[in-house]
Parts: sequence; C-alpha cells; structure tokens
Amino acid sequence: MRSTHNKIRGLARLLRLASYWRETLWDAVYPETRRAACRRFSSLFASLSIRQDAINPSSSPVILSGATRSFPAHALLPTGKRRAPGRAAKDLSSLRSAFRKSNVGFALLLAVSSIIPSRVSSQTSEAQIEQSFRAGQQALKQGDFARAKEEFKKVLALDPSLVEAEVNLGLAYQSLFEYDSAVRHLAKALRERPNLLGPTVIVGMDYLKLGSPEKAVPYLQHALKLDPANRDARQALASCYLAQDDFRSAAEEFRQTAALDSDKSEAWFHLGHEYLDLSASLAFRGARLYKESAWGHRFLGDLLFQRNRWEDAVKEYQKALSAGPRQPGLHDSLGQTYLHAGKLDDAEKEFRLESQLDPSNELAWLGLASLQLVRGQASAALESLVKAWEISPEFLALQRSFPSIDLPAGSARDLASREQDEPESAVKHFLLAALYAAASETALSDSEWKSFRAQFLSWRQAQDAADTRSNDDPCKAYRYSRCIDSLKTATHLTDSQRVLLGRTYFESQQYEPAADALGQVPGVNSENAEASYWLARTYQALGAAAYAQLEESFPDSWRTHQLRAEGLALRQDLDGAIKEYQSALQLRPNEPELHQALGQLYLDNHSDAEARTELEKALELDPTRTHALLLLGRLYVQNRENEKALSYLQRALRLQPDLAEASELLGTAYVRLAQFANAIPRLEKAAPRDHYGNVHYQLYLAYHKLGRDELAKKALERSQELRRSSLEHDQAVIMGSPQVETEPQ
Repeated sequence: MRSTHNKIRGLARLLRLASYWRETLWDAVYPETRRAACRRFSSLFASLSIRQDAINPSSSPVILSGATRSFPAHALLPTGKRRAPGRAAKDLSSLRSAFRKSNVGFALLLAVSSIIPSRVSSQTSEAQIEQSFRAGQQALKQGDFARAKEEFKKVLALDPSLVEAEVNLGLAYQSLFEYDSAVRHLAKALRERPNLLGPTVIVGMDYLKLGSPEKAVPYLQHALKLDPANRDARQALASCYLAQDDFRSAAEEFRQTAALDSDKSEAWFHLGHEYLDLSASLAFRGARLYKESAWGHRFLGDLLFQRNRWEDAVKEYQKALSAGPRQPGLHDSLGQTYLHAGKLDDAEKEFRLESQLDPSNELAWLGLASLQLVRGQASAALESLVKAWEISPEFLALQRSFPSIDLPAGSARDLASREQDEPESAVKHFLLAALYAAASETALSDSEWKSFRAQFLSWRQAQDAADTRSNDDPCKAYRYSRCIDSLKTATHLTDSQRVLLGRTYFESQQYEPAADALGQVPGVNSENAEASYWLARTYQALGAAAYAQLEESFPDSWRTHQLRAEGLALRQDLDGAIKEYQSALQLRPNEPELHQALGQLYLDNHSDAEARTELEKALELDPTRTHALLLLGRLYVQNRENEKALSYLQRALRLQPDLAEASELLGTAYVRLAQFANAIPRLEKAAPRDHYGNVHYQLYLAYHKLGRDELAKKALERSQELRRSSLEHDQAVIMGSPQVETEPQ
C-alpha cells in the first residue's frame, strides 16, 4: 500500500517537475525567438520562453522513487520568486505560448523523466551520490544554479556514467547562460539516450546561439523526427538554414511553423515577417556578391525603393544601367522610382526607353498608363493598357492593384466619368474598375471588374481552342499558363529554363511554386545572380501576400495594428506609426513586444525619454528580452552614459552570445571607459558586420592605446575604407544597422 502510494505521489511529482522545467529553466534557455524583418534584418535565431500561468503547482516536498532508492525532486520556484509571465519574442514576433504548453511540456517531461538515477554499485558512494543529488535538486528548486552545478559535478565525479546527473548538470549550466558547458554535458547525455526531446532541442538552440548553425542542424532535425509538431525546433532549424544561405529549406520550415500555429493572426504576421527576412537577406547578400554588376545595383535599388528612398534608388538603378544597359526591366524600375518621386517627365522617358528595348514588356505599358492617369490623360492611359492587353491578356487580368501609384479620389472619379463614352472593350472595363477602386466606389469597381473578367474568359476560351492547332512557343507568346505546363512536363530543364519557369510563376502571381522553382536553380545561392534576384522578389511578394491575408482576415487585431505601425514607420510617418502602436497596446496593454517596438521607434527618432519608458516597460514585463536590453544599451552609448550601458549590454550578450551589435556597443563603451583590454575581444567579434567603419575605428583606438601599432594601423585603414563605401552605408541602412556616433577621426 505504501509502495503504491509512493508511486502515485512520484507520478504527480513528475508532472510538477515537468512544469518547473517548462516554466523556470526553459524560460532562460532561449529567451527570444525572432527579429523583424522588414524593419531590422539582423542575426536570426529561434528562442524559447514559456508562460507559467497554465499550471499552479505546489511546493510541498515529494519523494520520487528510483529503481533502488528515493530522491527528492524539486518542481517549482518558491512562491515569491516566480518569473513574470511572458512570451518569447525576437523584435517583431513571438511564439504563442498557449499552443506550446502541451507541446513543450511533453518534450520537457521526456527530458526530466530521466533525471532520477537508476542504480549505483557501491553502497558508500551511493550514499554520497544521493546526498549530492539531493543537494543539487534542492539548489535547482531554490534557483541557486551555481550550487546545483557543483553538486551535480560531485555526483559525476563519483559515477561518470550517471546520465541523469549529466542532464541536470547541463541544465544548470544552461540556467547560468554557460552555453558551451551546457552543450558539452547535454550532448554527452544524448549519446547515451538520443531520444530525449527536451535536451535535443536545447543543444540545437544553444549551438545556434553560439554561432554554430552547422552543429545545430543535426540535433534540430533529430528533434523533429521525435516530435514533428515541435514549433521551437522548426523555428530554430529555419534560422540555421537561413544562416547557411539555404533559403529554400528555411522557407519550408517557416511555412511548417505557421501551419502549426492555431492562432492564424499570429501565423500570418510571423510568416510575413519571415518571408521579408528571407527577401532582405537574399538582397543584402546579392548586393555584396555582385556589387559591381547590374544585378548587384538592382538588388540595392529595389530595397531602397521599398523604403521610399527615391533619390538613392535612382542612383542605384542608374549604376545598374551603366553596368547592364540592356538588362530587361531596369528602365521600368527607374521609371517607377521617378513616378513615385513626382518626376513625371523623367518617368515617361524611362518607360518609353523600356518599351523600345522590349515592345512586349507589359510592365512598361502599365507604368506609362499609371503616369498618364496622374497627368489626367485617361484616353492616353487607355491606349497604353490596350498595348498591354495585346501582349498578354493573362497578365492584365492579374493586375487588380493597378495603378501603381495612389490617385486622389476626386481625380479618379472625374477620369472615370470621361471614359464612359469610350467604345465597349475589356480594357475599358479594366480601367474603370481601377478608377472606381481609387475613388472608393467599391460596388461600381466590382461591377466593372466582373465585366472585364467575363470578356477575358471569353478570350481565353477562344484562345485555348486556337492553341490546340498552333505549334508556337507559348512562353514567347506570353501565354503564361501554357508556358508553365510546357516547362513542367519537360524531361530536363536547363538552368535558364528553370529561371524562366520561376519567373513565369512569379508573373502569374503563383509565388510558392515560383520560390520552389527558383530555389532549385543550381547556384541560386552564389553564382546565379538572376535566379537569386527573382527569388528575393518572390519572397517579398509572399511576405506581402501574408500581410494582405492578415489585414483581410483580422482587420481589428492587435497584430494588424502592429503591422500598420511598422509600415508607417518604414515610410517615416512617425505620428501615424505611434497612433497604430497605441491602438495595438489598447488591445494588448501587457505585450512586451509592443512596448519594445514602440520604444525602438522613439529611439530611432531621437525621442530618448519616451524610448526609455517603453523599453523599461518591456523589460518589466519580460526581463529576458534581448533586443530591449540591446536598445537600452544603445540609448546609453549614444548619450555617452557608458557606465549605464554596460549592464544592459552584458545581459544581452549573456542571453545571446552571437549578438554582433551588442558586442560593438559594449566594445565602444569599454573604449570610452579606457578598458581597452576588455574592448578588443568584443570589437573583434563585431568587426565582420562593420558597415560604417566605426567598429574598426574603435579597434584602432584600443590597439593604439595598448601599443599594438601594426594592428592599429590595419584597423584604421579598414575604417577609412568602409567610410568611403556608399554601398556599405546603404546596405547598413537597409539592414537596420544603426550608426553609433564615435569620436571624430
């Protein structure tokens, strides 16, 4: 009876023990999960943080029985030391803890169920092992991880084969943020028991945090074999693939992660950010790899265009044209930039140059039609649209977002009234649908679009019948659907045909198959610039599609308000962005991610007092937010309050050792405090991501002060070289790298 009673109590204790690891230790394992893409494209990795409000376990002592003896098992923090509830987030995103409670809890139950040792040979050493094991468990219960570490080391000194102690020691190191040691002990335990899910995920995540994604991948892949629904492992694996420039595999993991999320507003929000991260990473990489080519400047020009930096985008497109004057689409891109900058004459010149180089370029005719509507030339716009229809009705039928620039509602209404007397045609209905949409006349727009679609379907039916009797190449005839079918059925595709297949899918707005086709092009991650360019464009379109789905399905959610705020911030509409963030906070007042994002907006716009308030609030709600710690450190470094900056940056680097920006800021603070020996390792770690030359200049100062003259000379030369490079500067702005003011050179 007593034995049965103890077994029941032991089982209950196991469940509470699993809760402890989920709520306490794993809260420190991987504190943040992602960093926003379209706003801050920096080091990407997955993290883990679980809310503790699901289970309210008791702290009463319970004995958990092993095979030959009993050990006390701690299960929770003392009541007064519970962590504040919070979800993991890396800038713009967070994992939904409600979904993960059962998933991660199960994983951790597998992990902690093995921490009770089974057998020891010597009775004397058994007593010593039991004593140290009890002490280690008690220390873990009290949050004294340093003492727990020492006790479990004593256990292993007596019995090095005790896997349970190895796991506990690894988790103690994990809680102390000593990731190297945690990995060493957990990996050793996994060699004996490879099917422990929790430790497997932890080791993979830790390798990622330590900057070794290639070592993380096997563990995370194995974790997903054990539990295919483990979102944390999938997120971390996607980050590993991204770090290794395996964009196709990263995209697949991001899609799988979104599919596992039961909260679809969260799923669409995160998936949109992740696709934009992929796009920006490809573009940033392309601008570096092909920086002297037309493709390199085009990568950079597109990113500048997306950020409404019209003048800078014009310069990059002009450089691209100098390097590749006959590259298709470049004049159109330049024309669109001039159009958005309000330089209509320059825009018209570029659209016409594009149509001269390639009279079958539908985008050039659409751009010209958009420009003509801005000028109030409805009839001319209709003629340009007729040209696009003659080239490819299929293409025109996909352009529901025409025109490419906003028209005033009154102007659009007036233009529509002028077109009423034009002869009946599919193109007339297309134009009227666009004008009524711009005038917010939804019913009229839908009616005209329905008429256009009816005529388009009649055309397609007739064309399909004609195609059965034709041997023309459908790709050259701009028959997109037939072109795709012909390429898909080919027995062997050349690289250029694969690119064509991807581009045709892209033009048909079938973005997922486009990404898949382009991702299979050999060299897409290195030497094939064209494939890489169109893959970046495809991921950007997929991100926009995810955002559109979020807006349509959840127009009043806090995530939608956050998304609108990010878009307004990107376009430098500070007041509008603040208003949207405040609307999101009304719906989600205790969301640390929102306070962090608003704090970053204030910081980027030099409102330091407001930034400090929001960032401190974010850390009050979730003390493990690495990016909030980084931002407060940045604020203090920028204001030359270097002593205050140290603690925030040191904490950020404890949580995320590979955070290059934190290393740069901490190194800068150390230099200013004349702690040159401390500064050098931090600055050396940040040097590969130096865009402005600041890191190398700080290295120069530190080397010089320590008498390392040769290294100082090289660092100064590199700093001056980077400061002269407009490419590095533009890439830094695009990727969200802030410029910290340094001492004048």
